[in-house]
Amino acid sequence: MLRAAVRRDLRIASNPQPQNGFTITELLIVLTLIGILSVVSMPTLKGFAATRRLKASAYSLRSLLTFARDMAITNRTVHLVVFDFDNGRYWLASSETFNPASPLTSLLTAQNSTVVAASQNGANGNPLTTGTSAQQAPLVRTSGILGVPYPMEPNVTLAAMVTNHNGRTVSVDSGVEYVYFSPTSTSEEAAVYLRNSRNQIMSVNVEAASGRVRVRQLTPAEIEMLGFEADN
Repeated sequence: MLRAAVRRDLRIASNPQPQNGFTITELLIVLTLIGILSVVSMPTLKGFAATRRLKASAYSLRSLLTFARDMAITNRTVHLVVFDFDNGRYWLASSETFNPASPLTSLLTAQNSTVVAASQNGANGNPLTTGTSAQQAPLVRTSGILGVPYPMEPNVTLAAMVTNHNGRTVSVDSGVEYVYFSPTSTSEEAAVYLRNSRNQIMSVNVEAASGRVRVRQLTPAEIEMLGFEADN
């Protein structure tokens, strides 16, 4: 019995089991495949990021437009969203702060920043009572964001806007334009177009009768029909 056990151990020792592991050649092949897949997938990942930023800008704009509509109804005061195409930004304004002849004056500056401070202190139960601007500032829910600019996401631009003022169609791609909401929730038909670096376009549309806001990504055929060209 002892001799049989010794012979069995000798056979096992002379025929060791193969060791699990990778050779240098196998590791190099795996690393090469990973590199190829990274190169192939990089454009897709960049495209996904560009689309995500475009959609984020469109839905942020929709949120502010919807907020302007709600505040117009709640406060019984016309509210607007003003667009600065040259600098790629937009902001909330009210009929009390907006001058159509000089729309940029509704943008928050160092001179009227005390309005925001007053509204914030008022919301905390400590109204600011010093300063002429603070005394005149209405402490309402919109005061904290009136005139505060919202920039576009990286590589996203305000491409164009088509609206209707007093029955006249207006199309702009530069300068300053606006969309207003009345206390009855009505507006003027408007479409704001946002574009990213891949010439993808999303439209943010405002319905005149209800003031409701919709977001939609345009198809390549619609982009071509509207005449949008890729940026160089």
